[in-house]
Amino acid sequence: MQIDNNELAIRQNELDRAGHKKEAYEMKMEFLRQVRESGDHCPCKEACPHHGNCFECVTIHRGHRDHLPMCMWDMINERLHALSLLTEGSLMEYEKKCAGCAGCTGDCG
Repeated sequence: MQIDNNELAIRQNELDRAGHKKEAYEMKMEFLRQVRESGDHCPCKEACPHHGNCFECVTIHRGHRDHLPMCMWDMINERLHALSLLTEGSLMEYEKKCAGCAGCTGDCG
């Protein structure tokens, strides 16, 4: 089952934003039912005791606030890429320029 960019979840979100709360809720519950029945959908490759248990995994990541769970990387990268385009996609150049700067504040020129 495809979770990311799932058509049912996207439609549910559209309905919710349009104010069709009851229909959106029913669609959300159907999406979650399908996810539960589809088995292991965790993209993380680590041998972790929390593999596949989203509640525990996300709670731990929120607790330590060091990095995001692997399942969220694609979504965040998509959004960061879109933001990077606001500066003509120069983020990679900036990263190369500042590579190796200890405690870089962005003024390394």
